Amino acid sequence: MAYERCPLSLAPPRAIAIAPDLTYGELNGLVQRGALALQALGFKAGDQIAFPAALQWQTIALLFAAWRIGAIAVPHPQAGPLNPFGGNDFFPENTLDMQRNALLLRTSGSSGVPKWASFSLSQLFESARTVSAALQAEKGKNWLISVPLSHVAGLGVALRGLLTEGTLHFEDKSLSYKDRIYSVHPDFASLVPTQLYRLLREETPPLKTSLLIGGAPLSEELYRKAVGRGMRLSLTYGLTEMSSTVLLTDRPKWIGMHAYLGEPLPGRTISLSECGEILVAGNSLFNGYGTPPPSPFPTGDLGAFHPEFGWSIRGRKDFQFLSGGENIQPEEIEAALLS
Repeated sequence: MAYERCPLSLAPPRAIAIAPDLTYGELNGLVQRGALALQALGFKAGDQIAFPAALQWQTIALLFAAWRIGAIAVPHPQAGPLNPFGGNDFFPENTLDMQRNALLLRTSGSSGVPKWASFSLSQLFESARTVSAALQAEKGKNWLISVPLSHVAGLGVALRGLLTEGTLHFEDKSLSYKDRIYSVHPDFASLVPTQLYRLLREETPPLKTSLLIGGAPLSEELYRKAVGRGMRLSLTYGLTEMSSTVLLTDRPKWIGMHAYLGEPLPGRTISLSECGEILVAGNSLFNGYGTPPPSPFPTGDLGAFHPEFGWSIRGRKDFQFLSGGENIQPEEIEAALLS
């Protein structure tokens, strides 16, 4: 087994880990007490610990407490409060097992049938570190989490922030959509195109936040409108099974209706099957749905490659239909209607 020091214990103890005022030292202490409390309840290495993944500090503490005892965290989207950990004793170990299965995330995959994807901390941390490096994220930056922590996108943002000794800000859903971002002024935030559209509908001053856009295709028109408003955008492509992001670029190139997103991030590869399906591999590839996954892994997405502009995502393989002897992608119809 490969062990690694918990990143919470490596950050400056007085730095703010979770806004408004929870420091890394305090969070690390809560994790240690939580690990001891889980052991007192009878949990041990390899056990699965399920809990609601609310956007609050207790979720982060429970994740790391489960990982510290070698258990498998199973965050789920059901809303509900988490009780703070009690007790004053500290768990003696301050290391994490990087290779053991550490996380189960529910995903519907391409079939629509719910499955449980398994991950090690090595895969999750590798993804977070690679994306942070691609963003040139310096230490101590502010990261806004607006996606549930039961999804790899939300969890990925949290890990990027903590691994770069930054501060996590949970989205305040009681505010207007604009104020959810402008009240925090984060350095980094992840949005889907619909969220970006809603933001652009409001009168907003220039935003210094680096916005990662993913989850669905972004039109060139919406991209140029956002850039014209002074926004900094990076277009992404990723999937749960790759622990989040595979492609990331702040210089997309459109040819027709399709955006090209450059080359894969370091440690990841993309290829095409004979039918044009995107196949991915790399050191962030998950452990499978109970059995080891094929590598390269079939994503269910269709793509194309341009020798100068890299990779483009064309839509879902299972959404394609036949009309008049021609293969039709509904995403192309949608893009034409939106234009």
